[in-house]
Amino acid sequence: MRLHRFKIVKINYKAFACALILAFSNLSGVYAASKTTDFSNDPNFECTNIKLVYARESGAELGSLNYERFTDSFLGTFGDDEPSISIYELGTKEGGYDGNSYPSPGIGIETWQRFTTSIGAYISAGESYSYGESVKEGAREAVYFIKNYKKVCPNSKVIMAGYSQGAQVVSLSLQSLDPSLIFAALTFGDPKLYLPEGKLNPISLTTPACSEGKSAHSPYRANVPDCYAYKGILGGYIPYQPSSGYDGKLKAYCQFHDVICSTFVDLDRWFSGHASYKDTGAYTAASQDVYNMYFGIEAEPRKNLAILFDETASMSPMYYKYESDAIKTAEKVFSENGKVALYTFGDLSERGIKKLCDFSTCTAENFKSHVKSIKLSGGDDTPESAFSGAYNMMKEVNWDAGANKNVLIITDAPALNPDRDGITLDDVKILSYEIDPVKIFVLSSEKNRESYQELTGNTNGEFLTDYDEIEHNAFFILNERIDSDNGAGTVNVGMPIVSEISNISIDKTSSSSAKLSFSNTGEFAILTINDEIMGYTNTNEIEITDLVFEKDNTICLAPVSSNGYRGETVCKNITSNKTIIIPKAPNTGRK
Repeated sequence: MRLHRFKIVKINYKAFACALILAFSNLSGVYAASKTTDFSNDPNFECTNIKLVYARESGAELGSLNYERFTDSFLGTFGDDEPSISIYELGTKEGGYDGNSYPSPGIGIETWQRFTTSIGAYISAGESYSYGESVKEGAREAVYFIKNYKKVCPNSKVIMAGYSQGAQVVSLSLQSLDPSLIFAALTFGDPKLYLPEGKLNPISLTTPACSEGKSAHSPYRANVPDCYAYKGILGGYIPYQPSSGYDGKLKAYCQFHDVICSTFVDLDRWFSGHASYKDTGAYTAASQDVYNMYFGIEAEPRKNLAILFDETASMSPMYYKYESDAIKTAEKVFSENGKVALYTFGDLSERGIKKLCDFSTCTAENFKSHVKSIKLSGGDDTPESAFSGAYNMMKEVNWDAGANKNVLIITDAPALNPDRDGITLDDVKILSYEIDPVKIFVLSSEKNRESYQELTGNTNGEFLTDYDEIEHNAFFILNERIDSDNGAGTVNVGMPIVSEISNISIDKTSSSSAKLSFSNTGEFAILTINDEIMGYTNTNEIEITDLVFEKDNTICLAPVSSNGYRGETVCKNITSNKTIIIPKAPNTGRK
């Protein structure tokens, strides 16, 4: 591989260039470059097979950790052979392109403290305009660069990628780019994500993504586990994909409980979902998608199956009944280039979880040997530590990014909830969502269905009944489900409590202030001003100061329910067209 590292080229631009560009911006705020410029001495315009254009998150320096993790994944996926790859990170060139250089200021969207900041009766809009202006400037830079780069290098394949504010830069840029110029576009945690299949039916409390699955998914939905994900925290670009020409090219990734783009808010870990893309394999999975696109590979996702066997003495009938089926299923997964892990558990008062082999050490032969070596003992009481065992096994194994992930628990006992170490059913569910999600199957007797039904149902798995009269039925169903449900799916995290914002009014009180009032059926609301997150409020009236009425002001509110669901974001605009109310001057009688 030829990785080109470019030096920064210093160019002086006249001060009026930026004003001139803004004066001729199109409706989307993105400058459509048309003038001819000589780029022969610009190292960023050296032609390579692939040009990666990356946009970073709010407040990040060039070459941030997310940039590093993504580019490492991207380059590592393609390996040491062709194609040649070069990278341009928006904002790198001093002076930018045509006066535009993506600044990515460190403001509310990326500042997790804002989410836990309670807003009082008064709040200052302050620098709330800088976020939106940053996104527009980044998009103008991207559009100008890509249009001109493709003129110089028409055979190069341009791939865009961005995280958080950078994802919004990418999705805004697409509104002004012909799909023929873009080979692939990847967005991670986009605050403007829009997934119409996530719109909630308030009567049935379900969505097409929850009830119809992949048949209802948007063509750009790459990995969004939350089936209620509908609009981003900033309301969403409608449509998100501006042209059918982007079918198969645009791919959106939104982690579970990412408050920026998903609907489930983890009230104990507000920002962890949004901050976890660099750690969960999302970048590797996306890079593999692009790799397959580039080489025309229609690859089936690799299968990962982790089996958790109850090894208590009462398991003897089930163990001997399903021992050979477990071996056959593992051999099938191995034959399809998948991976298998094998763990055992019992009661934490007697024993902990035990690893027999994991994804890196299990082979068809030693899996068979390990299964046959399981020794059953103890366990004179019920329930057992299935939830603790599943949780710790999922945390320990090294799941493949983009793989079809499955857990099978084989037990004759109900689960202890909470377990002796404090692990609960909800902990297991949330971890499965965070990983990709992981589908969890439980093979047990019918009397234990109630103990596991919520876990299997909420993770797209299944409770498999131990039929005495129909041997092997459970593993037949398991194999069928693993084969038919390839890739990352969606999960229903439980029935939401519907919360709504209504009766919004914004009344100007001075030349730079306005009073916001609204009704909220939720516990509190997240407030954004001009695309910057300000914090949360549990009041219904706020005085907003330091507004600039010569600009459009967008005020958005997102309700959050007591069980952690973010309702639909509702926005209102204040423009200079509305009358500004100025209090009477003292002793004059005049307004």
